[in-house]
Amino acid sequence: MVRRVDLDTITFSSGSAVVRESQVPLLEDLARASIALIEQDPSTVLLIEGHTDAVGSEVSNLALSDRRAETVGRILSDVYDVPPENMVIQGYGEQYLKVETEGPDERNRRVTLRNITPLLSAKKQ
Repeated sequence: MVRRVDLDTITFSSGSAVVRESQVPLLEDLARASIALIEQDPSTVLLIEGHTDAVGSEVSNLALSDRRAETVGRILSDVYDVPPENMVIQGYGEQYLKVETEGPDERNRRVTLRNITPLLSAKKQ
C-alpha cells in the first residue's frame, strides 16, 4: 500500500479530539510538505486517518477517530492553507492499534497521514 506518516508529536487526551494550542506549530513541517506535494501535482490526495485506543465502545471510538482526523485536517487547512479539497478524512476507531493493548495507551490515540494519489492513479489506468 502506501507509506504513512504518524503524527507522533500530536497527542490526544482520552475521549478528546482537541489538539492543544501548543501542538499546532508542530504541524507546520507537515503542512509545508503537503503544500509542496500539491504544488507539484494539483491532483494529490492526502488521507488523514484518525485512531483511538481500545477504551470505550467501537461506535464511540469510530466517531471520536473521525473527529480527531477532522481536527487535524481543519488545522492544516485553516492555519497552514493546505487546500481542503486535497484532503480526505477517515476515522478507523480502534481497528488499527499501534500498540496491541485493551487498556488506555496514548500512542494509539493518534492521527496519521498518507499520500494516496498513487492508489487513485492506479485505478484510473
